[in-house]
This record gives sequence, C-alpha cells and structure tokens, in this order.
Amino acid sequence: MSLLRRAAAPLLLIALTLMANEVGAQPALPVDETGVPIVARVNGQAITLAAFERALARSSSPDADAVVLRGAVLETMIDQLLIVQAAAAGGLTVEDAALEAELASYVQAVGGADAWANWLADNGYTETEFRAALRESLLTNLVRDVVTSGLNGAQPHVHARHILVATEAEARAVLARLQAGERFEALAAAVSLDVTTQARGGDLGWFVEDELLDPALARLAFTLPINSIAGPIESRLGFHILQTLERADLPIPPEKLAVVAQLRFENWLDNLAARSTIERYLS
Repeated sequence: MSLLRRAAAPLLLIALTLMANEVGAQPALPVDETGVPIVARVNGQAITLAAFERALARSSSPDADAVVLRGAVLETMIDQLLIVQAAAAGGLTVEDAALEAELASYVQAVGGADAWANWLADNGYTETEFRAALRESLLTNLVRDVVTSGLNGAQPHVHARHILVATEAEARAVLARLQAGERFEALAAAVSLDVTTQARGGDLGWFVEDELLDPALARLAFTLPINSIAGPIESRLGFHILQTLERADLPIPPEKLAVVAQLRFENWLDNLAARSTIERYLS
C-alpha cells in the first residue's frame, strides 16, 4: 500500500467498461414528474431507471457481482451528471460541428456506415444514445481542461516522510519513541506498513497536494512547520506519523503531469459531489 495516489482510469468517456449483469428485482422506485421511475437525483435532476438499465446492459464481463456492478454503474452516471451540470454552470458547451467531426472519426475508424451500424448494435447503443454519450465525453474533456489549466509553471510542493501503523496505540508509541530521540528513518524501516516507503525511511519524496491519498494528510503536510512531526493522523490505510521536511514551488515533472492532472480532476469531482445533493434509490 502507498500513501501517494495514482490516477484512476478515466471516468466514463464513451462506453462503460464494466461487467454484464441484469438488474434484479427492485423495491418500488420513486418517479419523476412524468411518472417515469428513477434510480437517483443529482441536485434535483433525475437519472431514470431506463437509462440506468441501458448503461448496465452495455457491459462485457460475465464475472461481476450484481450488487457491486449496479453500484459502480450508478456512481459513474452520477459523476457524469455532476460534470454536465458543472459545465452548464460554467457556460461550457460542445459545438455541433465538433461533435459531428468526432463522430465521423469513429465511423471512419470502424470502416464506414455499415460497419458503424453493426458496432452500435453490438455495443448496445442507438445512434441517439451514442451521440449523447459522445457529447458528454467531449464536455468532460472541456471541464477537465478548465480544472487542470493551472498546472503549468511552478506549483507548491512538499517533501515529507511518514510512518504508517495499524492502530492509534501503535502510532502513539511510535511518536513517543521519536520524542525520546529515536531516528525517524530507522523507526519507519522497522515498523511502517507502507512497503513502498519503508526501505527509504518513510520518505515520500516531493509531491503536490493532489498526489497524497488522504485530503486531511495532504492539508497537514502543506501547513505543518518544517521538520515538525504530527500524529497520530487517521486515514483509511491506518494511522500516520507525518513529518514535513521541505516546501518549495517547483514545476511538475513532465512525466508526472498527466497523472497529476487526472488526480486534480478526481479531487475536484469528489469535492463537487460532497457539495451536491445526491439521492440514490437503488438498494
């Protein structure tokens, strides 16, 4: 396990690469103003059962757990709707000409109109559905570009190290040993559960805030006085003792830029979801 994050796969873009399964029997669902059953509302905007079932059917792997699959599909649809709403609030739109050009490239890639019709049928899309999905994909790219536009040039970085243990009591014991004069790197090598940093004394290297797994840890790393030690700090991995070693404004290395951009977008989306009113109706 590691405290530093790695970018997840892109959210939706054209088709859900999830596993196939049918929706099981459901308790009674609420309906929208037209009487259509819905599976969720996002800031008052409904996701219909019919749209959800179509998305669920556009999947390919037979080994899925039905409950896990349904939850994953629904969360992807919620995320996409949040992005669409944010785009509307920001005045971002996809021009029809851009949509048609992108669609033409797909048709050409599969070998022409007849092959395209077969592709749509094989992948569970109508032409209208695919156009809508493609527009949302292009819109997502526009939103991502806006969210990540500030990553060029020098960015705040921190150089820090940590020790990860399983319980708060263990973390307090580690902290007491540090306060008694034991070396941080020796303790990290001896007791830390983070195997990716254990051998280098818990050293996380230089990172921007978006790269750290836990937002509370990230905020602390960027505010802690240099060489100060803090903890225990709980995260989903366990309990951490954290020390900030250096802070500086540095350019993001080119080889990390795409990963950091994806992480920043994911963090933005997580924050947007936390500020939104999301009602889920599937059991």
